[in-house]
Amino acid sequence: MSKRIVTISREYGSGGRQVGQMVAKNLGMEFYDKKLIDLAAKEIGFSPELIADKEQRVTNSLLYNFAMGSLYGIAYPRTPKPEELPLTEQIFIAQKKIIEDAARRSPCVFVGRCADYILKDRDDVLKVFIYCDREIRRQRALAEYGEIEEYIDEFMHQTDKKRRIHYETFTNQKWGRRENYDLMLNSGALGIDSCVQLICDAAKRG
Repeated sequence: MSKRIVTISREYGSGGRQVGQMVAKNLGMEFYDKKLIDLAAKEIGFSPELIADKEQRVTNSLLYNFAMGSLYGIAYPRTPKPEELPLTEQIFIAQKKIIEDAARRSPCVFVGRCADYILKDRDDVLKVFIYCDREIRRQRALAEYGEIEEYIDEFMHQTDKKRRIHYETFTNQKWGRRENYDLMLNSGALGIDSCVQLICDAAKRG
């Protein structure tokens, strides 16, 4: 059976978003990345700008612990209502619903947002992690994203750190660990086009 859903996790500057876009185009799938920010904003009634600023910030509040208990089935005296949760957790819950609804509607490609974990109980999901050597990621970030060279190393480090913390907090899994993915591809060694072809082939084979 072919895979209807492709999830892509990626290191900053690895070209994972570009790979995802190309896979979606080649396979005729819907593509979700930053679009999820707008959808989540609409879901909970906040501006996309506020969502973009807050979505990967994780708190250690008591309500956050209640939220995690609810997600993982841990018993607490009372599970808070969604509107009582910190904004970061409200965003995650909204995006989780959007991802699940989108996956039910049609074949699609998700980049980031813990989609691999959210959809882990489905058997039609291909889970991919894109990584790359630091210097290649650095040069791609400078060329494609226009980051200031003086700060690029720290920016790369902090971006990947935020992704790791966000992923590991909401999934209780290790970001980038091979057992959590079906394919792990080095976009520097393989090239973007080869990564796209490998993912498309794997999705078609199932």
